Formats: sequence, C-alpha cells, structure tokens
Amino acid sequence: MRTAATFRTLLAAALALVLSAATAGARDAVKITGATVGFPHAARDRDEGLAKFGAWAPVFVSLEVLREVAEPAELFLEAPDADEIGTSLAVPLDLAGVSSGSKVLAADRGCVGYVRPAGAAGELVVTVRTAKGTALSEPFRVRLRPREPLIYAVLAIGGQPANFELPKPASGDTGPLRAGRVELAHTNDFAQLPDQWFGYDGVDLVLLNTGGANPALLQRLFASDEPGDARRRNALLEWVRRGGRLAVSVGVNAPLVGKFPHLNPVLPFAINPVAPGRTADAVELYWSAGTGQANTLGGVLGGAGGPAFPLAHLVPHKDKAARVVIPPAGRAVEGTLPVAAQSALGLGRVTVIGFDLDREPFASFPRRADFWDWVLRECGTNRASAGGDGKPRPPGALTEEEDEAAVAIRQHNDSFDGVAVVSFGWIAMLIVLYILLIGPIEYYFLKRVLGRLELTWVTFPIIVLTVSAAAYLSADAVKGRELKVNKLDVVDVDPASGRVYGTTWFTVFSPKIDKYTIGVTPGDGWGYSDGGVTVSAIGAPRGGRPGIVRRKYAIHADDERVADALEGVPIQVWSTKAFTASWSGLYNTGGGHFRTAVESDLVHPPGDRSKVIGTFTHTLNVPTLTDCVAFYAGEAYPLPGDVIVRGQRVRLVLDQSTQASQWLQNNSKSEALLSRVQSYAERPGQKAAQKAQPQTLTGPLPLLGMLFHEATLKNEEGVYARNASLRRLDQSWRLSPENRDEVIVVGRAAPPSGPAEEVLSGPYAPAKLWLKGLPGAGERWKIPGTARQETWVRFYLPVR
Repeated sequence: MRTAATFRTLLAAALALVLSAATAGARDAVKITGATVGFPHAARDRDEGLAKFGAWAPVFVSLEVLREVAEPAELFLEAPDADEIGTSLAVPLDLAGVSSGSKVLAADRGCVGYVRPAGAAGELVVTVRTAKGTALSEPFRVRLRPREPLIYAVLAIGGQPANFELPKPASGDTGPLRAGRVELAHTNDFAQLPDQWFGYDGVDLVLLNTGGANPALLQRLFASDEPGDARRRNALLEWVRRGGRLAVSVGVNAPLVGKFPHLNPVLPFAINPVAPGRTADAVELYWSAGTGQANTLGGVLGGAGGPAFPLAHLVPHKDKAARVVIPPAGRAVEGTLPVAAQSALGLGRVTVIGFDLDREPFASFPRRADFWDWVLRECGTNRASAGGDGKPRPPGALTEEEDEAAVAIRQHNDSFDGVAVVSFGWIAMLIVLYILLIGPIEYYFLKRVLGRLELTWVTFPIIVLTVSAAAYLSADAVKGRELKVNKLDVVDVDPASGRVYGTTWFTVFSPKIDKYTIGVTPGDGWGYSDGGVTVSAIGAPRGGRPGIVRRKYAIHADDERVADALEGVPIQVWSTKAFTASWSGLYNTGGGHFRTAVESDLVHPPGDRSKVIGTFTHTLNVPTLTDCVAFYAGEAYPLPGDVIVRGQRVRLVLDQSTQASQWLQNNSKSEALLSRVQSYAERPGQKAAQKAQPQTLTGPLPLLGMLFHEATLKNEEGVYARNASLRRLDQSWRLSPENRDEVIVVGRAAPPSGPAEEVLSGPYAPAKLWLKGLPGAGERWKIPGTARQETWVRFYLPVR
C-alpha cells in the first residue's frame, strides 16, 4: 500500500512538472515590453498616459514576438470595477506572419485595448493568450493613475501646440495650466489613436493641428479607405457626433487638407478647392472675451517685418448651417474673409481655424495665452475650461473627487420604492444585542438557571441558527423578493443626420445571488440599432485590486464591436449595481421603412432671421411629452400647455421669450438636484440655513439643468460647473444668440412605475434592456418584477 501511495505521489509530481513546463513554454511565445493607459502627456516628465477615472481609456501595448504564433491570439485585459469586482476584456490580436524576434505594437496589428479605471489607484493586468485561453506571455502589470473627471483634458493630434499656455489670474497660479486643472496630451502617431469612439471618453477637446502633423497620419486618418484606417477615423468622428469637441487648425497644409474626402465635408467651412491657401504679412484678429463679457480681445498675428505666412481660404458649404466666430459679429467688416468658423456635427461641435496653431507666427503671438483660452472656451466647453472647482491640482497628484451631477443621478436610480434602507444605527444595535446574547446572557442562563455549562454545545448552534434565520426572514420582509430596475434615458434626435443618440443610466436590484448579462438596444419605435452601443458598470471611485472574493465578469468584444455588453455580472442578494449605456440608431417605423423622428417646416420670415415660423410634429413612440420648452437664438419659449402629443402638429409661436440662461436658472431645478449630494450641500460658502436644511426633491429627476448645465450657472465668483462626467451632454453652447439655424425643443416623459417588462419595453422606454443574454443572440428574457422609467427628449429642428 505504501509503495502504491508513493508511486501515485511521484506520478502526480511528474505530471505537474510536465504541465508546468508546457505552460512555461507557451508563455515564452510573446513578451509584453510595455503598456500605456490613455494618451501620451505633452509634458515630457510625465511617463503615465492621460486618463480619467470613470471614463474609458485606450490601452496601447508593445510586444516582442519570441517565436511565431500560428493560432488566433487575443489581448486579455483584467482590472477591477467600481465595486471591486474583476472585469476582463479580450480583444482579437493578429500575430500571423510576425517573425520571431520582431517587436510590434498591438495597435499596428489592429488591436487596441480599453479599460475604465475605477479609482485613483488600481492595477491593470495585460496578457497575450490564444483564443482558447492558453497564455502566450507572462502577465504584465500596469499601475493605473487616472485623473479625476473635473480635470479639463485636451488632446492634440498632429503638430505640438505652439507654446501652449493660459492667462494667469491676478491671484497667481501654482501650476502651468490653471493650477494643474487643465492637462494637455499630444500624439503625432497614428498608432496611438483609438479605434473605438469611446476611447476618447476622457477627452474634453481634440485639437487637430495639420501644420506640423505627420503626413502619413493625415493621409491614413482622412484619405485612406483601408478598414483599419477607417475604424480610427470613424472613432474620432463618432465621438464628435456624440457630443465631442473638435478644433482643426489649417494653414500651410491647406492644399492637402482641402483634398481629404473624409475631413472637408465635416468642417464648418470648406477649404477652397481652387485656391485653398492664401498668404498674409499680418492679420488683425478679434475674438470673444468670454462668458459674461460683451467685449472682444484682439491682436495682430504676424507683422513686425516677419515673413508672410499661409492661411486657409475658408468658403461656406452649400446647405450647411455654420457661423463665423472670427471675426465675431460685432467686428465683421464687409469683404473680410473668415478666419474661424463653427458648426454642429450631431451633438458635437466642430471649429475650423484658418491658420496653424503649431508654428510661427502664432508661436510668438503676443496674445497667444488669451487666444488659447478662447480655443478651450469657444471650441470646447466654456465654464469647464476655467478649471473645474477652482482647487489646485499639483502635477501627478491623485484625487478621487466626483462631480455632483453623476452622484445625483446614481443616487436617484439607487432609491427603490418599497425597499427600505436599514440605518447603520439599527445594524450596530442588533450586533451588540447578538454579542450579548451569545456571551453573558447565554452564560448566565446556563450557569444560574440550568447549572450545566456543557449545554453550550447545544444552545450556541441553536442561537446562531435562530438569529441567522430571523435575520434572513426580516431582510426578506424588508427588501422583498422582486427584481427591481430604475432607469433614466436622455434621447437626442438629430433630423439632419436621421440619427437618434441615447444615454441610459439604470440600476438593478437583485432579490437573490445571480449573474446577469447586460445589453442595451434602441426600444421599439425609437430607432434601428446601428451597432453603436457601449455598456459600462458605474459607481463611486475606489482604488486597489479586486475584492477578496474573486468575482468576475467579462466585457463583451468581437471582431467588430467592443464593450457592447457585459457577460455574467454578479449581483449579491438584496444588492444593487449601477450601469450606463450610450447607444445610437437610425429612426424607423418598423418594416424597414425609414423616416425622420420629427417632421418640421420651420423657416425664417422673409428678410427677418430673428424670427421663426412654422410647425413640427414628433413621431417617436412616446405618446406624450410634458414640461416642453423651445430654445432659439439664446431665448427660451415655453410651449403652450407645456405638452407635445405624438402625431399632433405643433405651431411654433416664438413670442414672450425669456433669456435662455435666466429661464434655466429659474426653472431647471438644478440647485435642488445638486443639493441631493452631500458634498454640494455642505460646500464652502453655502449659507448655514441651506446646510442645515438642504433642498428636497420628489418625483422625477429634473435633468434639464444637466442638459444645458453651463447655461444654468450664474456669472459669480465661486460658481463652477458640476457636470464633469456629463460634459458631452451639455448643449449650452447651442443657446448662443448667433445660433439662428435651429430650434431646440425639450420635453420629458415620466410614466408611473409598474411591471418591469411593461415599463421597460413599452412606448415610454427609448432603450430596451437585456438582462439574461446578449442582444441578438437569442430570444430576449422577459424581465420580471417592477421598474421605474424616466425619459428626456431633445429635438434639434433645422430652420431654413
């Protein structure tokens, strides 16, 4: 027997050695030599990439192939989410044909990884493995060092911005860019661009400098139709369409840029194809001085005996709404050629500047800092570019501050009707009673009453089992046995492109330990999915590694899509988990017959662009929209009755207006929304009475103050934007008095709560949830339990 046991032990050890050797051999196929999360910092003393927590960031991996890999491979990334649950993402990696000893970038092989940092400190583990899961490399660990959402992030693509600096306040600044609250990243390498639109999630403004750009980068990005090149181009433009901000400077390379078939059409003004460039010895520039200031700033670009410099010859597109921003309306002189123009692209903002921002004479322009300030404000996000909350951020410092808007939405969705929240005081008291019960009370009973301490072997298990059963039954009575979902949607309808853009936040309350596969598609009658869906788990920022219990779920990816669903998300009994999704679709009415989601015939009266006449009709699936208001040329016009009914023609009467910012400050309830968040209610400078009794808010979430957040802010010292993670949804820039090309109509729908499947799949639900399977992979699971749905809709109606 002893011989047989010894033989079995030796056999097991031999098998372990063989398996270990085989695994080691497999892991010797590829060596990961580096990985960068986010975009390269413009500051050369910063090694880590620029990324934000709670926002997707690209992961660029460099590899050395030690021996040829014949079978399909993938890049496997692991990182914790906000609830310290492990996530994994596998992105296909093509190593076929790469010879032994070659050093390659995964991005050059069509493979860009993505991660959503959950806090100011964490760890990303990167591995190369086969499609079957066999490791081809040793794990490569990267410390995550994301910035908080309040940072204003600028990404320069192409030429390095010339002497990028900003005006310093009279009180002094402790950092080079507004006390470290503005950060600049720069790349001139095509391989360092994301191939998914959400790879730009942590960027507030993309600055494309064509003057010093690598010609190969420009050609591949805007002239090539190769699939890999097209994916990166589409990623950048789709990010803009979903609310991103893009500024393009064109000067010396105007003849080249004017020929790009995929760039010229999206610019507000085209580059003249006949005479694309022009030269000047000096140009007198004027630009807006900023929020709350009616005056302009100016300066002479060039001159002082310097050489002539090239400018782009900008000409208007036919049938495209755009406006000249330099020179501003008050400084325009008849016959003066435009220097900068601006227009919308979907929900985003595109600005073209007709001279180079990465070379002379701008590099030595005396008002350079003021002009860079204008670029951040008027091409990006106005109030946010002033530097978040005003607190200094030392370079490289890590903080975990959230913006109050994101917290308010998450807290709202985390409040479930019929699910009581047991306070910590009650829990602490019950723990004390339990300790007393199994300690002195049991001892006294056995010692003084029964006189037999040995019976503790019987009484102790009985007490534990009884208390455990009582705790379970009590929780079951308090928390319930129903699955519950709270959901909030913002839908933007863009008739110009025939697309619908949606942003969804939802929280799932699970009555049992379960796993969910989360997906989102446009609801019936709200659009035909074009595949542009991104789903993420969200939560308060937390650093570190995954929790002790190794719970995991997978972020879905295939050859075409990344992060369009989450597979096997674990949710504990009577626990909640929050998610967000960004989706888009083409509007249809079913049966493949496409039409617009809103029909309008708005026009300017002859000779009067200050007025609009006409009608519109919405044909979305939602029966009724309430609290409706129209915005035009910086004015607000509440609609008669505040209601829009599906299929019912609305005649637009623009009279008895109120300035848009004033109307929003008085009616958006933004203060009540933000005061739900403790950090906002107790902020420095808040009145003592308001601190003692914060504003209360009941009923549907008043999200209007987030849809036009900067317009709700007063021009007072100490007033800062509170929507850092929702900046792309803020359309305040379209409320300019000069914007006379569109009317924006906003309304909301808040049906009563009810059965989950009826509420989440009915006409009031713009986004359809999938909780037990990948969208399109089979029949959708009908959601049991109850749900609450809230919807906000914005229509962008063109005016001819």
